Amino acid sequence: MNLKPPEFLNEYEEMTTKSIDIANKQLALETLKLFRIIFKSTNRHFHEIEKAVGIGGASLWAISEIAENSEITITDLAKSMSIHQTTASNLVDKLERSGYVQRIRSTIDRRVVNIKLTEFGRSILKNAPAPYRGILPDALIKMETEQLSLLKNNLSSLISSMDIKELNAAFETLGND
Repeated sequence: MNLKPPEFLNEYEEMTTKSIDIANKQLALETLKLFRIIFKSTNRHFHEIEKAVGIGGASLWAISEIAENSEITITDLAKSMSIHQTTASNLVDKLERSGYVQRIRSTIDRRVVNIKLTEFGRSILKNAPAPYRGILPDALIKMETEQLSLLKNNLSSLISSMDIKELNAAFETLGND
């Protein structure tokens, strides 16, 4: 007995597969446009920061974190910005050389070094465009927990499907500081 499906079903299946492929490609392109909007908007905000106060977005975020925490260490700063401790240290070195921050050894534990804003550093915050941490981190923080969790899972899946992954980039700053 021949159980071969009728020819029209094969044609229908082929048409359906092509339609799904076309729809999926279109959806992928629409999603790509959204990524472009995110990247371009983030870069524009970084440029506005640099134009307004002369420092990069990551430097401004670091300054704002230091302003919010009176006794912040390099380790604490790295955690609050979700960056490597080395990256935070390099950022603070640059901010210190420019006169925005100073390192102060703790009087309680001489091994601990806290970072404090100088008056010059405080003046930067007064003139800088908000949000200080950047528009992308700010938007993510404002999202509902369920939405943020779903976004994280979907982005993790996307990264898993990529052939080339720069996983170390997870702990680097977004801007060119």
